[in-house]
Amino acid sequence: MSEDLNTPSPDPASKYDSPKQLAQDASLSLEERCKLLDQWEDDIRIRVVASEEGMTGPNASVGLADVLAAKALLPMDTPTRDTPSKA
Repeated sequence: MSEDLNTPSPDPASKYDSPKQLAQDASLSLEERCKLLDQWEDDIRIRVVASEEGMTGPNASVGLADVLAAKALLPMDTPTRDTPSKA
């Protein structure tokens, strides 16, 4: 999965069974793993906001806590990003 990080990547949930599996994928660089986990987090946050607004969609088996736990597995010097309280 060594794609150009500036181009949109496929949905990480379509390739990985869990965020933890993605975080442990040694075939990806740390930057790639961070970007994909950030994308997965954004997708979940968007679904949460949509749900709060009465929009329904498919139920996901992976929650925000799963993505945040996977991010915690990454090295301590991994840059963090500011995330808005609402997507």
